[in-house]
Amino acid sequence: MMERKALVIAVLGAGNIGRTLGKKWSQAGHELHFGVSDPAGKNAQLVHSEFGDQATVGTIEDALQKQPDVVLIALPGPAVEEVARQYATRLDGRIIVDAANRVGEDSMHNLGHFQQHTPQAQLYRAFNSLGWENFAEPNFEGIQADLFYCGTDGATRATVEQLISEVGLRPVYLGGVDKVGVMDAVASLWFALVFGQKKPRHLAFKVLGM
Repeated sequence: MMERKALVIAVLGAGNIGRTLGKKWSQAGHELHFGVSDPAGKNAQLVHSEFGDQATVGTIEDALQKQPDVVLIALPGPAVEEVARQYATRLDGRIIVDAANRVGEDSMHNLGHFQQHTPQAQLYRAFNSLGWENFAEPNFEGIQADLFYCGTDGATRATVEQLISEVGLRPVYLGGVDKVGVMDAVASLWFALVFGQKKPRHLAFKVLGM
């Protein structure tokens, strides 16, 4: 059985994805710090009302000053490159999980920017291929949904799998950072079904035969 660790987690972005994942991780006993562009804005106020004293919310700098073990990138996709550049010193060497999508662009992910600015970080791509509703409720009539992810194949993989499992999803590893294009394709599949075919947003994937 995987050894469970209590973590300090910085969630950059407090939209539906960031807050939903943050709730699951807070319930699992982790220390949560939200970093947002506007600490007085709507999303920050939602963190205050939904988390109370179970999480802090401030600027991105505030969250990263907490020396997090893991940084979840849940910002709007186009905003991530500047964050990677501006906060490179604080981000480098940490576990970074990119959940942001640059929708409509040639590349949906931002791992290249982190590779450039934070070369010592442990990079992962996860939580980008499903809508937040599936993180809030990952069970489908008794069947646990899967979550695909990719990234560094080392000791930190266990931490990422722990976080996925604590959301209630079964982690399915696709390979190293070179598989990030496959992750984007899975996200595109979800978008095609939900937005193109008007399927319900509570829609996830299951790998059979594992």
